[in-house]
This record gives sequence, structure tokens and C-alpha cells, in this order.
Amino acid sequence: MSEFSASYHLKAKDREQAIKLIKDAGHQGFVFNETNGWVTFLIKGQVFDISESVIQCNRGLLVHYIYAEDHGWEFRVFEKDRNVFEYTCDWSDEIHIEKNRFDLDVIKEMVSSQGHETSDLEEIFEMDEFDYEHSPAYQLAEKIGLVHYEWLSADYINSDDELEERGLILVE
Repeated sequence: MSEFSASYHLKAKDREQAIKLIKDAGHQGFVFNETNGWVTFLIKGQVFDISESVIQCNRGLLVHYIYAEDHGWEFRVFEKDRNVFEYTCDWSDEIHIEKNRFDLDVIKEMVSSQGHETSDLEEIFEMDEFDYEHSPAYQLAEKIGLVHYEWLSADYINSDDELEERGLILVE
């Protein structure tokens, strides 16, 4: 089975901000504890479509991350409701990259705030062949400090035991 992940990551000190964002946007979902200054959350419903209501209600720095192991990855950054970075890489047939809003300084700031080196960032966004061992999506997630991003979507949360095991809060 191939991995399909879709998650949001809010730059925040505690998960109450993400809980409020989910409720204000009129959604249900799941929220992790804060780690490295990020609160990861998942929205129930169309998990691979970005929620316009979440973006409209956002009051901070928000990342939307999608990774489909056999197909590609997408990474968007929003400051409040403004899209400041958007990158898509598809390798379903051949590698196709779209840099709709590509301001590498946005990513450099996120990486350097975690104390990581920024000199090799361009390599993450320029690829001519896909290497499953060194996924560029994983590399970027780790560089900006995300902990929760692998095999992660609301569709994967199937039980109360899993909520407890992952330390998730259900927002209804």
C-alpha cells in the first residue's frame, strides 16, 4: 500500500489555537500536541482538498502538506489568508514541477528558525528523478521541524485507541 498524507501545520505554542481554527472554519478534525513550534491538525472530509474556510479563518503561519508516495507532493504556506508559497511536484508519469508562488526566502526563514542549514534547499525543489529513500517532501518537513507528517490523514484515524496512542484530540 502506498502512503497518502494530507495535513495542516500551524505555527503555534499550543494546540488550542488549532482547535479554535478548526471550529471557526466549521470543520471536525484531529489535533496533535505542539512540537518544535508546530501544531499539526487533520480535517475530516475531503482530506486532499485544501479547505478555503480554514485558510480564511487562519490568523497565523499555516502549512498545508500533501504527500502521495506514488504520485507526488505539494507544499503550501499561508500567512493569515494569503498564500505566500506554493510548490507541486508530480511524478505519476514523468516529473512535472509547478512553482506557482515560489519565494525560497519563506522556506529559508522556516528552516533557519529550527536551527537547520538552508544552503541545500534548492535541491529539495529541483529533482530530475524520484528517490523513495530520500523523499524531498520528508526532507523539507524535517528541516522546518515537522514531526507528524508520515502516513497521516484524517482517513487513517480509525479508533479511539489510535487517538490515545497518537496523543490526538478529536474536535467536533
